[in-house]
Amino acid sequence: MVNTWAIGRDDESWENAEEFRPERFLGRTIDYNGKDPRFLPFGAGRRGCPGIAFGTRLAELTLANMMYHFDWELPDGQDPESFEVVESSGLSPGLKSALILGIKP
Repeated sequence: MVNTWAIGRDDESWENAEEFRPERFLGRTIDYNGKDPRFLPFGAGRRGCPGIAFGTRLAELTLANMMYHFDWELPDGQDPESFEVVESSGLSPGLKSALILGIKP
């Protein structure tokens, strides 16, 4: 059994591994063929996720469309620095308090 949680927080694999920094992936070529253990949550080799390329691109496209077509804003008086990411089990990290955004077309 491979501990993918530990791989994702390994200081030898990621600079400042404990920090939530999605920008670390910008401008990188990512190889999901199973040779890079940092991406094992998607599986590897013959048992890898067959839809990883499609799923990754679809998520990027959906997010890009939402960012393009809507104006996003925090409620009045809400400080962007007040949101703290905390450890949690599941597909994404959690927040200490709920993130509520206003959306305008």
